[in-house]
Amino acid sequence: MHLADRVDRIQSSKTVSITNTVLKMKQEGYDVISLGAGEPDFETPDFIKKAAIEAIQTGKTKYTQVMGIPELRKAIVEKFKRDNDLDYGIDRVVVTTGGKQALFNAVLAICQEGDEVLVPSPFWVSYPEQIQMAGATLVPVKALPENGFKIDPEDLKAAITPRTKLVIFNNPVNPTGAVYDFQTLEQIAKIVAEAHIWALTDEIYEKIVFDGVRHYSLAAFPEIKEQVVVVNGVSKAFAMTGWRIGFAAGSQEVISAMNKIQGHSTSNANTMAQWASVAALNSDWQNLQWMVDEFEKRRNFVVERLSAMPDVASVKPAGTFYIFPKVSSYFGKKYGKYEIRDSLSFCQFLLEEEKVALIPGEAFGADEFVRISFAASFADLEKGMNRIGQGLTKLYSL
Repeated sequence: MHLADRVDRIQSSKTVSITNTVLKMKQEGYDVISLGAGEPDFETPDFIKKAAIEAIQTGKTKYTQVMGIPELRKAIVEKFKRDNDLDYGIDRVVVTTGGKQALFNAVLAICQEGDEVLVPSPFWVSYPEQIQMAGATLVPVKALPENGFKIDPEDLKAAITPRTKLVIFNNPVNPTGAVYDFQTLEQIAKIVAEAHIWALTDEIYEKIVFDGVRHYSLAAFPEIKEQVVVVNGVSKAFAMTGWRIGFAAGSQEVISAMNKIQGHSTSNANTMAQWASVAALNSDWQNLQWMVDEFEKRRNFVVERLSAMPDVASVKPAGTFYIFPKVSSYFGKKYGKYEIRDSLSFCQFLLEEEKVALIPGEAFGADEFVRISFAASFADLEKGMNRIGQGLTKLYSL
């Protein structure tokens, strides 16, 4: 018996794989510092936990509408108005099991065999596989470090062909931490409008921006509002990664299609988590600004430490909790049984030799780089950066 061919075409998530390896090593007694995490290390705020407990105690544990409870969709509508200057009706919002499902549902609703999807590269690890599962083809648009890891709008325009159906846009960007300015977004919006293509904007990190930088939504440009699906969630902003609540808004056509797909996969998102998310979105987020302030301090620490490491080049991230340094100067080095051929072997060396976990850049379409997460305590960051430094010293001295 054989499984479907599509399974062979899909790559396992490198981030999940490395996380599982770290957990296994820790269970075996190794002192491993993980700087690969894609989630805040803070606890979910107590008022959100209490809302979930109250939902359980008051019997709010049944199925809901596939699109989500009206109370949460109303809170999402208000969030879009308040934070992004976006005006959607409640029927143009769908609640999903994490932002990842919202993205997947949107790709399935929009794309089919033969379509091309433009994606700025480096990109989040799941975009290629979601596009693959929809039968479409990913076309990368290079976002170069010398341009702050932001694409040149003219490169986007040049990549559009008659087969282009969708552009997936991530802002702030995982894995680089880039944040797009208003003028660049305005140019991108004009290109999308003129090309009459769909845009899917992943804004899950919108609250995690530094140095007074402001986040702008691609969906806020009126000329393309009906062409844009905007995806967000509570995972990063409210430290609720395990609660698995995401959401999307867009045209009636695309949201209805996404709802139809979801109705035959997961149905509604977790009911109690939906009620907890109502409490989160209706709260004053400024009370949680301290988390971003802490991330900014950690970012500054990591940037300073990396700047002192030989032959490591990095761009200071303006958002997210990641930095994406270039380490290809170490490719071709050997140390003991280790031969550094690419970002994967570089990360394997650091994990096995120094017990510090990073994510290889090849997972993000950029093999010369690695992703470091600073969503870790200062104690772990100091240990982790020390271990990276020790490993690089071993390689550099060869």
